[in-house]
Amino acid sequence: MRLDARLSLALKLYDPCDRAADIGTDHAHLPIALLRSGVCRRMILTDVSPDALRNARDNIARAGLTDRVDFRLGDGLRVLEGPDSVCGMVSVLGMGGRTIRDILTEGQASLRGASLLLSAHTDLPLVRQAVADIGYRLTAEEPCLDEGRFYLLLKAVPGAEALSPREIRLGKRLFESDSPVLPDYLARRRRILEERLRGQRSAADPDSGALRELEEDLAYLSARADERK
Repeated sequence: MRLDARLSLALKLYDPCDRAADIGTDHAHLPIALLRSGVCRRMILTDVSPDALRNARDNIARAGLTDRVDFRLGDGLRVLEGPDSVCGMVSVLGMGGRTIRDILTEGQASLRGASLLLSAHTDLPLVRQAVADIGYRLTAEEPCLDEGRFYLLLKAVPGAEALSPREIRLGKRLFESDSPVLPDYLARRRRILEERLRGQRSAADPDSGALRELEEDLAYLSARADERK
């Protein structure tokens, strides 16, 4: 089994631990790699879909790892209750930002100090805000390019850290990344902001506050991108 670029980065970012949980595990490719490599000794694999969990169970069985995995059908972090659910790390990957936000804010009591690895396809600011709201702080924001699409993986640990509105929108640890794809990722983000700015400027009734925010964010992002050259 070969991991794609996104899951390969997730494997690299995962903290070694005795037990971890992968929420919304689907095919369980990442857990198989984590268990085989010894990064995690045991794992809890969860999914809200019975079919997805069955798929994960089959793949784990084919990998010969069934005795090291606990399968749980359920929504979000609610399945991580009880003394046999304390994890060193919890991953929530491949979902929308609103879904990840809700998982974190509704199930934060079940984390019990676990580190987080998160990857949202949409609404990244909502994920950053949720991390801050539950008393966690981001330690890494790492981009990758997988089959022509950019992804951003966020790593967080317990310990509150205040983020400015701009850091919520654009990121903070992102600019500390040494990823070779960071310049291209930032260029993509700049193009998105430029498109939004053009849309506001051409609107019949432009929002002056949104215009100013977009102009400032674009200038900031451009300056940070130029620093990487």
